[in-house]
Amino acid sequence: MKRKRGFTLVEILIVTSVVAICLAIIFPAIQQSREDARSRTCKNRLKMFGLALHNYHDVYGCFPPGWVSAGGAPGLGARFGWQTSILPFFDQAPLFNRVDFQQTPAEANGQPRALYQIKIADYRCPADPAPDLNSLRGEYATSNYSGNYGPFAMPRLTALGVADVWPGAVDAPMQSAGIFARNSSVRIASIVDGTSNTLMVAERGFSSGASIWVGVTDNAHEDDTVTDCSHRSRPNAGWSSYSSRHKGGLQALLCDGSVRFLTDKIDSMPAPEMGVYQRLAHKSDGQVIGDF
Repeated sequence: MKRKRGFTLVEILIVTSVVAICLAIIFPAIQQSREDARSRTCKNRLKMFGLALHNYHDVYGCFPPGWVSAGGAPGLGARFGWQTSILPFFDQAPLFNRVDFQQTPAEANGQPRALYQIKIADYRCPADPAPDLNSLRGEYATSNYSGNYGPFAMPRLTALGVADVWPGAVDAPMQSAGIFARNSSVRIASIVDGTSNTLMVAERGFSSGASIWVGVTDNAHEDDTVTDCSHRSRPNAGWSSYSSRHKGGLQALLCDGSVRFLTDKIDSMPAPEMGVYQRLAHKSDGQVIGDF
């Protein structure tokens, strides 16, 4: 009677080593493939923002205001913003039709109305792990995209405790050097630096608080829906910055509807100087952008 021969220890070790080597080769490729897919999806969603914003401009003759508030004083509560304004142009007309602009987005007790806690998938970057409700911004539904406020820091207290004025002591301005501000109404004709040289919208990940699509929780909380491009707020630099989970930078929509990848190493300079990043954020400074 013949005895059945099994695998020797050496053979098992060889097979295990081969499998381990194959996995070591394949796994990074799979991870990279997933990241590439997320990046493409994010890029396509920004292109959708571009189409929606330009369609809004075609109808109303200007881009939507960053947010709408008759008074600019801090403490007036939540207000509707530009991402709410473009809902009908984003295949979200049923949601837009439920918005009551005569009411504030918050209940009488200050809690968000349930309507503004609805997740909009196209307002999210698939690479960002932010929760559906943004606990850092009043528990409103999260967005991963934020409008360009321009190259100058907002007059609020920063994470480092530095502010141009006493925090909360100034009204939110009605215009900025960027595209969005309180009650802004920027027209394409006023983007004198050219739409292909001016930033419109870019990613803001949960590492810097992400965004909320409803608007702002308060006039003093401009960065709920807009982001400045000052040197302190260069890409992925901290709480006040545009940011993403994409390796090495973030996706950005320009005013001509194109999407570019901005690297973390884009030229940036503190005021009063203007780096490429600051010039890209300014709609009418008249300076040459250069490569970015």
